[in-house]
Amino acid sequence: MIFVGNKKTVSFLQKSLEKGALNHAYIFSGPQGVGKTTLAKIFAQAAIAGGEMNLAIEVEDKQALLDLILIEPETVEKKEVIKTRDISIEAIRQAQQKLSLYPYHGKYKVLIVKDAHRMNNPAQNALLKLLEEPNQTSILILVTSELDKILPTVQSRCEKLNFSLVNQVELTQAFGGEINFASDIPTLAMGRPALASLMLAKPEILEARRQQKQQLEKLRADTLGERLQLAEEFSKDTKKTLEIFNAWIWLLRIDALSNADEQVRNNLYEVIKKIQESMTLLKSTNANGRLLLEVLFIDI
Repeated sequence: MIFVGNKKTVSFLQKSLEKGALNHAYIFSGPQGVGKTTLAKIFAQAAIAGGEMNLAIEVEDKQALLDLILIEPETVEKKEVIKTRDISIEAIRQAQQKLSLYPYHGKYKVLIVKDAHRMNNPAQNALLKLLEEPNQTSILILVTSELDKILPTVQSRCEKLNFSLVNQVELTQAFGGEINFASDIPTLAMGRPALASLMLAKPEILEARRQQKQQLEKLRADTLGERLQLAEEFSKDTKKTLEIFNAWIWLLRIDALSNADEQVRNNLYEVIKKIQESMTLLKSTNANGRLLLEVLFIDI
């Protein structure tokens, strides 16, 4: 694990560890890929072991991991369509049982809920019991990129830490010069260290990001038939489609900010709005994905 950026958040957590003033529950919120889950794990291991945070952990503490519980949404494939299931009340109840046990190794047991916004309402209500009657030896960390989907009653019982995107200078410094300003990685990484790291380690991911950029450019010049065909392809993997849309939104924002023509900027922001609306529908309803994407691709 390696964590880059968000120095104020790191400093706050480190001081809390030094003072022994840890909250029983936290929400780590911010964009995807900025290291929220990574820092949650680093913080959890430090809390369990009673030490300082190591932002460049090469070997995880296996003993500390005995007291670390991780819940995340399950990905399933059905009829060649890949979807992500919500986190259920059963998963929260199982975690609650584990948290009730005394720590095996350190001072705390720590529960990390990755993509906490994917907890359904019964699961979030079940979590409230843990928050209202905290165990003195347990810490909860909810990690989310969609804070508005966390119930207000849950949010009010947690300390909120907001994460932001990382600038290109920090990315370059963090990777020891592997990223340089002549490269397109800082742009394609979209301020996300996790994505920059993946693109450096796996050239195929960097190439995929380049293809996403080319795909956006090509879409706007495609024929109607080509757009409908792309919509069918995208409808088969909602998770992947949402990732692509996030990349497109980032690229469109960069274009808008760098364009001096007000009309062009307004058009770009309108396209961004339409993509965001489609993303919301894809994530939160049982709408016909193919039809929804066909309408979007024809419109933009």
